[in-house]
Amino acid sequence: MFNRVTFWVLGLLSFTAYSANVSNIGQQELLVADSNNVAIIDVRTPEEFQQGHVPNAINVPLSKIIGDPTVLTFSKEKIIVLYCRSGYRAGKAAEALEEDGYQNLRHLEGDMQGWLKAGLSIEK
Repeated sequence: MFNRVTFWVLGLLSFTAYSANVSNIGQQELLVADSNNVAIIDVRTPEEFQQGHVPNAINVPLSKIIGDPTVLTFSKEKIIVLYCRSGYRAGKAAEALEEDGYQNLRHLEGDMQGWLKAGLSIEK
């Protein structure tokens, strides 16, 4: 149990350290968000994404975002919600996107681990 808590805390701190200007969005808030104004980006690997993801999420692995942040073709005015398994990769993605001029970035509280723990539905 201690290892899980420690890992979660480190993941949260890692995200915070990489993206101080990115605010969190709660799971319930995301569920009721206007899908026309929000893009949900899963930055995990394609294999992780195929095992299950947040409904309506698009898989854009961190490696692609780091390599070329313009891979996201969304308007920089649109709200971009980032998540991964535990927060570290989402933080790195937020950092790269901020450097490319994205300002409306959000981090999904709890990432995929939190989503699953809350018993929310996933897509495969």
